[in-house]
Amino acid sequence: MNTATTEATEIAGLVADRLATPEQGRALAEDRWWPQSLAHGAAGVVLLHIERARTGHGPWDRVQRWLDCAVAEGVDSSPSAHLYYGAPAVAFVLHQAATVRPGYERELARLDKAVARIVVSRLERARARMDAGGLPLLSEFDTIRGLTGLGALLLARDPQSLLLRDVLAYLVRLTEPVTLHGRTLPGWWSPVGPGGRVDAAFPGGHANTGMAHGIAGPLTLLAAALRRGIKADGHAEAIQRILAWLDTWQRSSPAGAWWPYWVTRAQLDETRGPVGPQRPSWCYGAAGAARAQLLAADALGDQRRYAAAQSTLARVFTEEPMTLDSSLCHGRTGLAVLAHATALGNAPGLCAALSDGDAEAMADELLAGAGIGLLEGAAGIATALHTLHTPSPDMEWATFLLLDRQKHHADG
Repeated sequence: MNTATTEATEIAGLVADRLATPEQGRALAEDRWWPQSLAHGAAGVVLLHIERARTGHGPWDRVQRWLDCAVAEGVDSSPSAHLYYGAPAVAFVLHQAATVRPGYERELARLDKAVARIVVSRLERARARMDAGGLPLLSEFDTIRGLTGLGALLLARDPQSLLLRDVLAYLVRLTEPVTLHGRTLPGWWSPVGPGGRVDAAFPGGHANTGMAHGIAGPLTLLAAALRRGIKADGHAEAIQRILAWLDTWQRSSPAGAWWPYWVTRAQLDETRGPVGPQRPSWCYGAAGAARAQLLAADALGDQRRYAAAQSTLARVFTEEPMTLDSSLCHGRTGLAVLAHATALGNAPGLCAALSDGDAEAMADELLAGAGIGLLEGAAGIATALHTLHTPSPDMEWATFLLLDRQKHHADG
């Protein structure tokens, strides 16, 4: 075991020890304490302890304590719940727990029913909005809060379910162009800004290209399902429509291809040019956009696009990155997990910048600066450090990022 691997696993272990109990976590989180949150709270910290227990590096009682904490105040099963909060988030982590230690079947069955009710309600509202000719909010369809994230959970829990096919059919319809005030817009054009609210800086709304809140998320889910032979009517055509849009907005720089984080009405009207290149990360930018296209090209058997996406990813993983933090969402750890999922980069090498020779100080710094969370904080970084430096790492936990380690058809 080399020095970098030793330090990475030591940092992961120290973070896990500092988050051994919910009481420790609450003291560190202070006012950022949301037990049912996969992104920021107890539900996310559970994953760190599940993955360490999976490999014999941590006790199962830590998993159970944090699971109990996640549900202690009840579980939100309202229609506003999503993959990162409430019943779907708890279902996701319990699904992962059951892959290590069976015995959660009754709880999972109840959560599956709650998730199904949430998805049905969300689909009804989305169809009503479409029938009325309105534009979608990002939270209707995106990975973090919308039907793409819920579809990813269904794909993990019950790939053959009719409800998953209903979600795919919705996403197919989402890609169909709409006409508003005589202007043709992509079906995912949102009347709000990237923050999810009406924003004076985005008059007329925008089309979001990101993995977290934009069309790269639906593209990834559609491609992942198609690669498994799960499809809805018009499935391949919907993927092609998204790819054509991304092609329209692809730009080049000396460093390679890039896509703007979003397209505004001014840019659509060509009174302003797209902004970029910007930071490449999982949530936005060339890394997530190219990963989505890699899966789509694989699903369609498009060798040219597949090679182009590989080239973009390889460049992102090897060039000196723009200013990045350490997180899964928009930092170095997210790039490392992407590199592992695609086998196109040195995942441990990308994590090497997280260490400075003092594991204790780094663990403290991560918890103090980034918080305890999974998506942007120490729990996510530690989970990645642990699994990426473990022989034959299991990356099922990363499916909440729409990532897995499935072999690509084009890889032979």
